[in-house]
Amino acid sequence: MVKILNYKLSLSVISGFLLSVGWLLLGLGWVMLFAFVPILFILDKQLDIRKRSKASEFSLYCLISFVIWNTISTYWIYKATIPGAIAVILIYSILMAGVMFLSFRTFELLGRRIGLMVFVTNWVAFEYLFMNSQISWPWLVLGNAFADNVSLIQWYEFTGHLGGSVWILIVNVLIYELLKSIIEKKEKRLLLKLYGILFIFLIVPLGYSFIKYHTYEEISNPVEVVIIQPNIDPYNEKFSVPVQSQLDKIIEIAELYSDNEVDYFIAPETAITYGVWENDICNNNYIKFIREFLEDNPQAKFIIGANTLKKYPGGKDKTETAVESGNSGNYFDIFNTSLQIDTSLNVGIYHKSKLVPGIEMLPYPKLFWFLKDLMLDLGGMTGSHGTQKEREVFKNQRLNLSIGVPVCYESVYGQFISEFVLKGADVLFLITNDGWWGNTPGYKQHLNLSRLRAIETRRSIARSANTGISCIINQKGDIVRSLEWWHSGAIRGYLNANDKITFYVKNGDYLARMSVVISALVLLIGIGYYIKNRLKNN
Repeated sequence: MVKILNYKLSLSVISGFLLSVGWLLLGLGWVMLFAFVPILFILDKQLDIRKRSKASEFSLYCLISFVIWNTISTYWIYKATIPGAIAVILIYSILMAGVMFLSFRTFELLGRRIGLMVFVTNWVAFEYLFMNSQISWPWLVLGNAFADNVSLIQWYEFTGHLGGSVWILIVNVLIYELLKSIIEKKEKRLLLKLYGILFIFLIVPLGYSFIKYHTYEEISNPVEVVIIQPNIDPYNEKFSVPVQSQLDKIIEIAELYSDNEVDYFIAPETAITYGVWENDICNNNYIKFIREFLEDNPQAKFIIGANTLKKYPGGKDKTETAVESGNSGNYFDIFNTSLQIDTSLNVGIYHKSKLVPGIEMLPYPKLFWFLKDLMLDLGGMTGSHGTQKEREVFKNQRLNLSIGVPVCYESVYGQFISEFVLKGADVLFLITNDGWWGNTPGYKQHLNLSRLRAIETRRSIARSANTGISCIINQKGDIVRSLEWWHSGAIRGYLNANDKITFYVKNGDYLARMSVVISALVLLIGIGYYIKNRLKNN
């Protein structure tokens, strides 16, 4: 008994470390292709024992694996909030273990073949549903593990990163089945069949990716940008140094690269930390200051992040997130916003709409109303920020160009980013802060997730990060040019615009939606079997 327990515990720990490798050691995402195999062998052992609690025991072993994975991969959250880091690690690990519990029950009720299939669909359905919930934390979506292996995943233009999750899980199942068959000395015919299926599942996507990566050529349609990295410490400067002083630094950097050839100057998220009322934005002193700089560069537009506010006098047209100003009967919203400024009086406005739970929004406020006073002030403002229902692009009539400017955390969501492209975005400018995590893997992981968005949409990306890493990413996901972490400066370079729409952009996370349907149907069938067996036994 002790040997069996040690065996299972060892497998759970091994799986936890294997799952962590793709995030901790960039470039080793391929380890995910067999990281679940030890867990599947634990499942196999648990199915053989005669205990009523065997599903719960299996979930506990899985929980050990997932706590190790989550801790090693996302420990850096503690730099911003220790309670938040503990909560994210524990909640996400418990939910993952819950998915495995359901999969185990499927094995018991419906057999091995259906169980292995539902293991795949349950996990992908979990990733998709959780990603689209108000407590979303999609950092550890399995398909993200290849963010630093872009030459292997050019096929994400068809499936997106959740397609990568499907692939990883299927390959894990096939390797497990093959190893199990070898251990049990199954007949050679079965082994050859498994070898063949595994070979196909590996060679087809990898072969396509290799060919695509080395033959893909961008159509020359250059947009010249200056990407500004001011490197303002978010803990000690950003919310204490006057906004004008911070803007002075940004404009000083921009002036070093300004001439009549630049099409866009791009500055990071919340570069203007406060003081911009949208109701009278054209008369705002900070906006005027940027417009004065553009008078010497009239052909250019300035993209910059800001915390903006919007008034609803007398509460007219107020939103669910609007708060009352004292007891005046007047309401206002707070937004994390990207702005497009030029020499005209028109200011493009897009409100960040994928908000960070617990920091920019209170998830399910009717349920968690008692947590309102505990929300942390990490992004500049406390409370639930406002959002907008649809994505929006900024137009450039001179260049006949549209750009999407997602803000920070939004870059983690593949289908969400594709909505900018469906609205007409020919290039993407991503503005972010990234200084909250310090010099940890966090900012590097966030950068690499943008590379996935480039492949999925086939859009070049200009990324302006306050403390780094700012860079240019091409349509294959390669980082063409970059600035070092914790340096101030700028990059001047070109992005090629593209108006072609990929299969993934057209169809979104269709594989995940199919997984939700399959898992739901199997769950209903399983419940039916369970009820039938209970009635039969009684």
